[in-house]
Amino acid sequence: MRLDLTKLREGRLEERFEIGPDHPVLEGYDFEIREPIGVDVELVHPAQRTFVMTARIRGTALEPCRRCLVPTAVEIDETFRTVFQEPGRDAEESDEPGDDDIVWIDRGAAGIEIDRQVRDRLFLETERYPVCREECKGICPVCGTNRNEKECSCTVETVDSRWGELEKLDLGEKG
Repeated sequence: MRLDLTKLREGRLEERFEIGPDHPVLEGYDFEIREPIGVDVELVHPAQRTFVMTARIRGTALEPCRRCLVPTAVEIDETFRTVFQEPGRDAEESDEPGDDDIVWIDRGAAGIEIDRQVRDRLFLETERYPVCREECKGICPVCGTNRNEKECSCTVETVDSRWGELEKLDLGEKG
């Protein structure tokens, strides 16, 4: 996704992008999308060498339920801002790469790539451990049956592992 700075008119540019299932921004993610995720971008040029991007990401992702692993719809609706800055012309100016709140771009750049900003925001804002529904029973740890679909007869013995080492101690109990 590239913002073409030559299209910046009257200090403002609006663009719409779509992220499809095969888009490089999604590479390496563990969620799936079936319909494109929309990215609406507004770029303003409020001062010399400064560009401010406001972007809104909207769509639906499918992630496995943390209890039963069934694909679960997760809504994405996130707005964020990023400041892009060209470095100063004089060495005396205080604009130095290294400021964490600013993305530095080449002086006189014809465009700005925003894939990284969108990718980072998607990663941060997508729910990591969704639950398909609050009453989800999950998967049986013994036989692997999805307990939402079928009950199993397995018994799960719960042992607090913090006390496991104490059971090994010979306390010389007198009977």
